[in-house]
Amino acid sequence: MSILKKNDLKKIFLDKLESITNDKFRNQSKDRHLRHMRKRLHEEFDSTWVKYNNNKATYDQWNKALIKWINSELI
Repeated sequence: MSILKKNDLKKIFLDKLESITNDKFRNQSKDRHLRHMRKRLHEEFDSTWVKYNNNKATYDQWNKALIKWINSELI
């Protein structure tokens, strides 16, 4: 599988990010547990993106981390 260009990854990221509307973001749960989970999954996604750019992670790993983080933001 060929490595996607940075612009392609950015477009996929921004398309998925559109699913988080302002209403959903403002009405997020403020529970400590959920805030920490969102933060952890965001950091996990960031590290996976860096690994993908360094050819140490696959697109599937990047996409899975993105979906987990986006879903946690929607809780």
